[in-house]
Amino acid sequence: MTDNNDNIPLYLLTYNCNKQILDYELVLPKIIESLPEQLSTLYVFGLEELCPIIDGCFTESASNHLIKFNRFFIEALNRKYGTEDVKFHTIGINHIGAIGIIAITPYPLKFHKLRLGRSGCGYGYSSMKGAAGIRLSYMPEGRHESTKGMVEMTFANFHLSAYEGDHYFQKRNNEVTQLMRSMDFGDGYSLLKPKAHCFVMGDLNYRTSKKYDPNSTSSSQLLNLQDQSKLNHGNIEDLVRNYDELTQGRHNDNIFAGFSEACINFRPTYKYHLNTAIYNRKRSPSWCDRILYQSTYKYNLRLVLSRKKEASIWPQIHEYGSIQSILSSDHRPVYLSITVPTNPPESIISPHGYLQVLPSETPNNHFQHDTNDQGLNVSEESIIGTTQIYMKPTVLDKLIQGYIRRISDFSIGQGLWFVCTPKGRLALLLVALLCWGGYYII
Repeated sequence: MTDNNDNIPLYLLTYNCNKQILDYELVLPKIIESLPEQLSTLYVFGLEELCPIIDGCFTESASNHLIKFNRFFIEALNRKYGTEDVKFHTIGINHIGAIGIIAITPYPLKFHKLRLGRSGCGYGYSSMKGAAGIRLSYMPEGRHESTKGMVEMTFANFHLSAYEGDHYFQKRNNEVTQLMRSMDFGDGYSLLKPKAHCFVMGDLNYRTSKKYDPNSTSSSQLLNLQDQSKLNHGNIEDLVRNYDELTQGRHNDNIFAGFSEACINFRPTYKYHLNTAIYNRKRSPSWCDRILYQSTYKYNLRLVLSRKKEASIWPQIHEYGSIQSILSSDHRPVYLSITVPTNPPESIISPHGYLQVLPSETPNNHFQHDTNDQGLNVSEESIIGTTQIYMKPTVLDKLIQGYIRRISDFSIGQGLWFVCTPKGRLALLLVALLCWGGYYII
């Protein structure tokens, strides 16, 4: 078992389960197929809608569902890499509602100082939408040997609000800012922290249409991607550039400033009819499921595929894809195999806690093929400076997440229990009968 101390190979996967029960034996080989051939230092799995809403409102129920997924991922890793010398260990597991994140490694002694963060942004600040995160320290020499090269890494799994239209686009943007600020890891920082790698993944729910018309030119182009004979990477890149909200928002520095994404050369991951490879024409096919990473590296060099021989001073993308053969949800899993340097990117949070814009891999450079018609001004790409967006947890954030969110979750959970379960409906009937009887007795 080998490990290069000069860089950190990672594998990340995000999947919106659509509250469906997985056929583990059917799904397992498809997950295994997406895993890189070479052993990674850390495997991080993000799940959205991992259980029914009612289960997500109660911590113990949601935890039980997440533990089952953890066993499943351990089994997948064991079947892919498992030998007497390679044993996998779960070093971090966290959830908020039905949003979960799991970190697994074959090198448990190289990680320590685990911290968990979570934040809800659903109705009434509930956990119906939000983010769960894991922060840990990586020590290449092992925590009992030397602190040389120690670096922190933060992983967050998001589930943002759905629906098409400019109102919901702006709502998602606001939720990203809120979640990045209010996720309290207990070390004085939220999602962004100096001298740390940062990754964001999940069902970000960004769409390809403001007002969906299934007969429009854009919809026809996107729906045609269902036809395998019409698939080509250049065509997909053009569609991403022309229609994807997240790509356009990042171009305009509206969202995820300082983050980059690998080249998208896979079909839209949403919305499918369950158990088919057919798009549901009620929604514009969209790349809802994404993985991004902070990319404000000092050298500001372009991303390259790992097959090119390059120095390990910036991230190397090995593969960014989707698993189209898992049909049980209306989403498709998305995964990223990436190697990052031990040296972290430059901080995008100022000493006073404000977001600062630094040179990074600009959004138009995540395309695999060179394009000259991006419509971006070079001077606009190089705008840098400190913004007025505060990015540390506030007292109000702690109050909302510590009390209001829990009250909302409890209220929603109890309401669903009374309405959706036989025991709940029976209890509601008994209460109604008692009230009716009491009224006439009095």
